[in-house]
Formats: sequence, structure tokens, C-alpha cells
Amino acid sequence: MNQLTFTQFRVFEVVVPARADILLAPSKGAIYKGTTTWPDMPIHLVEGVTSQGFRAVGECGRGTSRAVVENTLRDLLGRNLLEKTPPTMWMNSGDLPQSYPFFSWTLAGDRSYHLMESLWLDAVGKAAGLPAHQLLGGAIRNEVLTAFWANRPPAETMRALIHEAANKGLTGIKMKSDSTCDTARALIEIAADVPADFRVTIDPMSSWRSLRESVRWIEKLATLPFPIILEDPFPTLAVEDWREVRTYNPLTIVLHARDESDLRRGLRDEMADAYNLAGGGAHDFLRTVVVAESFAKDCWHGSALELGVYQHVRLHAAACARNCVLASDLQSEWVREHTLVTPRMAYNGSYAILPDRPGLGVELDHAAMQKYLRSEFEVA
Repeated sequence: MNQLTFTQFRVFEVVVPARADILLAPSKGAIYKGTTTWPDMPIHLVEGVTSQGFRAVGECGRGTSRAVVENTLRDLLGRNLLEKTPPTMWMNSGDLPQSYPFFSWTLAGDRSYHLMESLWLDAVGKAAGLPAHQLLGGAIRNEVLTAFWANRPPAETMRALIHEAANKGLTGIKMKSDSTCDTARALIEIAADVPADFRVTIDPMSSWRSLRESVRWIEKLATLPFPIILEDPFPTLAVEDWREVRTYNPLTIVLHARDESDLRRGLRDEMADAYNLAGGGAHDFLRTVVVAESFAKDCWHGSALELGVYQHVRLHAAACARNCVLASDLQSEWVREHTLVTPRMAYNGSYAILPDRPGLGVELDHAAMQKYLRSEFEVA
């Protein structure tokens, strides 16, 4: 086979809610934008028919417009998928520079890189009879560590969610925090009820303005009898605060490198013990993890709590990264009401199991989709 193209696409716009208790946040205190409304953002799922007669699936980022979805799919119609890989698909297209940072082409020409990459991985993998991770360099593990997730629950809800996670066999939870350190205070309140060695990650999304203002809670977190990870506690320009908080052993300090400049600054200024890397997709993730590994830094694969198609893209990529040993964000199965794929992501305790089926290893669950469907259309 020397040619593989898409001949038509079917697009499904869906909105899938998250569990109300998982989204819960206290009514008082500063709340960062989008903390409870992100599940209301539409997501487009795509099923493409290939020239070989089989169907491949794709998913774009939440909130992507119909126009961007249509532009992406029209660009892919008739294009030989075997001539390009996702990182090179749009190189030399229009006025894109030859030496390009990720942000210059991810939405170049109003197109969705995530949608294109997921369709390519599934289609080429199915055509070759290979799971997607074989197209990404090959998996070095069959299971990827993950953890439960919650927004900013008050103490009683937090206790119940941690117990639920532990009963599922999970060994950790990730939660957000506002500028008042609300999650830290709630965790300290229920500390006696947290299982031994249960790992808690708190992500203030840089809302703790300084070490000086949050130090009393950080000092208390450092004394808790279970592992604590702090992700993005301070604004990234507060370099001295980042360096100093790393001295509060045994806390682990993680920087979410949202782009290459964040990663470069974090590594150069020794701001973090480890990194949350998501990048622009699977290929960009694997490129940046190699950089982190060269500095002897471990990482996890971040996500936007997508639906099942792109969660599986994340899973395949994480399985290929040697230093991706921290709990990756593969929690959509617990957070959202449904991920609209079949089979759904499988777990072994706190580990997501890597599929060995061709492509991403999933298909769209059309029966489950009907409850959440807002619109559908074709591109041909």
C-alpha cells in the first residue's frame, strides 16, 4: 500500500457534562476563570472513511469552532496520509516558516492540529495493523500511571472522593486551588482520613501570588504523612519563590510547561523538580519529554480532560516516554459522564492499560452519543 486518503467525514458536535460532585467548588473565595464551566464547551468528534474502506476517528480540542473543524477536514480530504506525518503535515504551507515553533502552525490557516493528528494516528495505524504507539517510536510500558481528579472540593466532599478513588485501587488524586489556598486548608482538615502513601497533587494554576502569602499552608502541607505535589503554585516570573519552595522537603514542585518558553525557563532557572508536559499533541509531547529527560527531570502527560479519542492519543504517547513516570491526566472516564468511545479506557488499579489494537484502539460509541449530541454534519 502506497496511498491512504480520506474520502469523506462525519462530524458530531457533543457536550458531555462532568460529575457535579467532582466539579464542586466553595461558593466563597477567588475562583479562576473557567473552573466549573469547561465541561459545557462543545467538542467535535469525527469519523472519517478512508480509501481502504475502513473508518478512523478523531477529536478536536474543546471549544473549537465548526469553521476550524471544516477547514481541517477539507485540508485532509484526498491528501495521501503516507506522505506526511502530523509534525510535517502543514510544513511549507502558505507563509509558515521552515523553522517554526509549535504555536506558529498548530492552528495555521484556522485548522486544528489535534483533530488532524488523532485522525492520522488512527487511520495509518489501522491501515498498517499497528497500534498508535508503534507510530510514535514504540511503547516502553504497557500501563501508564494515572490518578483521580477533582476541582476544589470542600473538606467533606474531598474526603468522600479520596475514599472513592482508593476503593477503585487508585493511589492519588489531583485537585485545583484558588488564591486563598482553599484546597490546602481542606486537605489539612481531613488529613487523618487520607490513606497512607496516597499521593495528593494541588494545582493552584499560579494563583498563589507569592511564597510569603502562602507559606503558612505550604509549611503545614510539608508535614503531612503522605506525598504532596504542588503544581504551578506561583506565577512563572516569581523565579525566586519557585526555587525557595523546592527546599520545603518532602514536597515535589511541578511546573506545567504550556509551551517551549515555559519549559526552557523552568529548566534554565531550576524552578521545578518535575514537569507537566502536554504540548501541542503526541509528537510535540514526545519531543519535549526528551528535553526534560536530558535534565534528569521526570514528567507526566497533561490533558484537557478530553473525550475518549484524544485521551487515547495521550495514553499512547505517555507509554512511549521513559521519564513519564508520574501520574498522567487520564481521568476523563471518572470525571465526565461518558467519553463516547468503545471500548472505554481500561484500568488496572491506578494504571491505564495501553491498547494493543490497531490505531488508537477505539471507535465512536454512537449509542451513547445520542444523549449528548448537539449537531452533526458531513464534509466530503
